[in-house]
Amino acid sequence: MPETLYLFDIDGTLSEPRQAITEEFASVFLDWVSKKQKKVYLVTGSDIEKIREQIFPSFIDRCEGLFTCSGNVFYSKGHKVYENTLHIPEGLLENLQLYLDQSEWRQKQGTHIELRSGMINFTTVGREASQNMREAYTKWDRIHKEREDIVQYLKDLHPDLEVAIGGAISVDIYPAGSNKGQVVEKLQEKHGADVRMIFVGDKNIPGGNDWPLAQRLEKMDNSEWYQVLGPEETRALIEHSELFI
Repeated sequence: MPETLYLFDIDGTLSEPRQAITEEFASVFLDWVSKKQKKVYLVTGSDIEKIREQIFPSFIDRCEGLFTCSGNVFYSKGHKVYENTLHIPEGLLENLQLYLDQSEWRQKQGTHIELRSGMINFTTVGREASQNMREAYTKWDRIHKEREDIVQYLKDLHPDLEVAIGGAISVDIYPAGSNKGQVVEKLQEKHGADVRMIFVGDKNIPGGNDWPLAQRLEKMDNSEWYQVLGPEETRALIEHSELFI
């Protein structure tokens, strides 16, 4: 029987975007991991500093490993195992600044272009935006679809890059192939080519930063993925889905 690995996104899956996981859900999750002896990996677009604000250390320690920056950095048992570097294409930062200057969203706070290991995170509202402003932007973006426009804007100017909608306010930018889908090979190297993977994320839709991983699992006979709309749906999968368990 092939080994089964459970992969979870964080923002919008284990917690609300950029919020800490609730103690109640964390207790349910860790109880599920312990009783079922599950092997769990976290796969997120965020960097390790943001993750540590959302997920407490004992929770991380119970996981087999943590893929950050869309799989471009991997931590296991408190140690960094590998880290990909990013070579920024000529003109990219200037084009991001140009879009920011012309954005119709006018309330801006803090960092807009964040360089992460192997990728760039871009947001017009700003990473230091308050929770209320984040929620306001998310609602505005659903109507005006600015992030979809950013994706197309960058794809037209930099066709060698991948751009995906991530979290609630931003897009992720990385070289082709340096997306969450890359964790499949890493886990097969570690656990064997026939390993079974089950992934849960909130952006398993075309253009979302979970989608490359979902697409990879689609091609594997023994693996699957689940789309959720928030941590409550993730909890329901853990507690009530016989197929998932």
